[in-house]
Amino acid sequence: MKKRFFCLGLALALLCLFASAALAVTPTAYVKGILDQVIAIQNDPAQSGPQHREVRAQAIRRIIQKNFDFPLMAKNSLGNVYGRLSAGQRREFQATFSYLFESSYTRLVLDFLKKENIKYDKELRQGSGARVNTRLMRTNETIPVDYLVRPQGQGWLLYDVIVDGVSILDNYKRQFAQVIRTNSFDFLLKKMKTQMRALH
Repeated sequence: MKKRFFCLGLALALLCLFASAALAVTPTAYVKGILDQVIAIQNDPAQSGPQHREVRAQAIRRIIQKNFDFPLMAKNSLGNVYGRLSAGQRREFQATFSYLFESSYTRLVLDFLKKENIKYDKELRQGSGARVNTRLMRTNETIPVDYLVRPQGQGWLLYDVIVDGVSILDNYKRQFAQVIRTNSFDFLLKKMKTQMRALH
């Protein structure tokens, strides 16, 4: 009897394991799922026009909040400086950085990602993560956009977007390093908080 219950328990455990594994998607499918959601919001007739821009912005922002790895991005944006911060400074910086990134990327999506035809090219594995190469196909131009993802549970999280060869995260990193070098981390954080208050 004990053996029968053991075998039944083992079978159920394996079933749960395989069910969880089946939920996992490829990095390309993950990125496509996010972009499909965003484009659906942008092209929803019920939310079209400037009068509904804020409604679209809130919906897009929720997608960004759910799918970007803000702790990792905040850490990487400061480089070696991050290791010298106190736990309180890290929390404060991460919260401020996250808010500003969400606002900036939401505006970028609202203004530039509408009815584009998106081509999904190569998926390059980088360690445990991946780089998903896509192209925005427009009438007179093609814009390469690469998405960097890392594994999270049974899925993925974004931690950088590279638009036409320019990394959004590296751009932050350069700007932050310049401000810290010429002033200080406290000055940078104060400046970022001023920007955040202006967006409220």
